[in-house]
Amino acid sequence: MHFKFLLCCCQDSKDQEEPSLQHAIPTDSQNKHLRSFDQSLQNLNGSFSGDENSANLVLSEKEIADSPKLNIQILESLGSTPGTVININAGGCINSLRKKQDSHTYIGSALEDSTGVLNDLAILEEEKGMGKMHLVITFNPTVKKYSIKDLGQGTGTFVRIDNPLKLKENYIISFGESHMAIQFLDPTEDSIVLKFLEGPKQGETYTFSKEDPAVLIGRMVDCRIRFDDFNMSRYQCKIQHDNEKGWMLMDGDGGKNSTNGTWIFVEEDFEIHDKMVFKAGKTLFQATLID
Repeated sequence: MHFKFLLCCCQDSKDQEEPSLQHAIPTDSQNKHLRSFDQSLQNLNGSFSGDENSANLVLSEKEIADSPKLNIQILESLGSTPGTVININAGGCINSLRKKQDSHTYIGSALEDSTGVLNDLAILEEEKGMGKMHLVITFNPTVKKYSIKDLGQGTGTFVRIDNPLKLKENYIISFGESHMAIQFLDPTEDSIVLKFLEGPKQGETYTFSKEDPAVLIGRMVDCRIRFDDFNMSRYQCKIQHDNEKGWMLMDGDGGKNSTNGTWIFVEEDFEIHDKMVFKAGKTLFQATLID
């Protein structure tokens, strides 16, 4: 028997159904790869210990009132109600069950353990890849921005790439059943190395220089990295060097987006932008910033 519960301190539910993002949540076959990938994520992240300085941060009521707000809406889930909205301000999740206004909002599969309340939002789908403490959303009062970070206890937290993304060393990009790591051969970043960690091309490595034409990845014959994977689009994503910006990643062919999206694993703090879509386990979220 599967129980579909959402435990949260700060939620409301919208009557109007949001349009579904088809196949945005991993299939069972994809979860097989995610479970294997999970061990890699834990090796990368280590055990979560938290940021001691930011954990002790307490903002004044005026600072909280003058800072932007953040709403997180659940779009799709096996363990919660689509349309549910989590209200967050600079202090954290409003009316937090943790009873802390420390500028952090924790989401995971467990509400509490022997030490007390763990998460501000508990989505009970641990068997579907949601970690005990899966991710944290943090407000940075210096720059007045929110960020999201995976905590290394589940199958990963992934942000959908909707705008061109500047690639950095050790970024992990996910699409279809594949996870691809980004590396550079030298500090000048003249050449990029794409190493597949999981999926049909696991263990394969591709190297490109900035003089090379754009690198298309997908199912079409003109793709420089070609897949026979129908979880992917004909043109899944595109990587191209820009003389001013460096190596850039775009979803689709740079004009038309892919069907299921290209995602980045947020191992480090990743700035949340308005309408950003992210997933944890089999739950899909969308962020809305309110100035």
